Amino acid sequence: MSDRLRVLIISDTHGRTERIDRAIEQVTERIGGYDLLLHAGDHAQDVSGQKYDPAIAVCGNCDPIGCEEEEKTIDLLGVKTLLLHGHTVQVKSTPLSLVYRAIEQSAQLTVFGHTHTPTLFVEADRVFLNPGSLSTPRGFTVCTYALLQLEREEGRTRADFSFYALDGHQIASFALQHTFSS
Repeated sequence: MSDRLRVLIISDTHGRTERIDRAIEQVTERIGGYDLLLHAGDHAQDVSGQKYDPAIAVCGNCDPIGCEEEEKTIDLLGVKTLLLHGHTVQVKSTPLSLVYRAIEQSAQLTVFGHTHTPTLFVEADRVFLNPGSLSTPRGFTVCTYALLQLEREEGRTRADFSFYALDGHQIASFALQHTFSS
């Protein structure tokens, strides 16, 4: 595995694949592309097939049952990552169940969707990220996606999190640098 990884993170696309394409164009112009695409559910099938390869998606509440797993745990340069939509832990009601789920899974990073609202916070030295929605934003006026750039060195992984509006502008209030230890 490379010492660097560029991850495009999207959710709640609801069939708006042209917006996925626009986000990819922006990421390609900005940093030369992505190494992995994560889709946090609701139209997980929007990233199936080779067009968006490599992509990892989970099943959301608007997906056909069984189209994907509801949760996946993946390794991103030594960072144990939990990917889920969030409906199974009621993220619209409280983030507490999400935090507990991350602790149960020993996840250092948790990526979720469902609320259609961009979110980035650290709790118990764990990072929680919701990229917002590429279809219907809620609590925020524009469609959004997230970009995660990881760099591994000397047993640590440095992470740079950034969020972008679909018009290409970076959303400065959603930026974070974090170092994960192995």
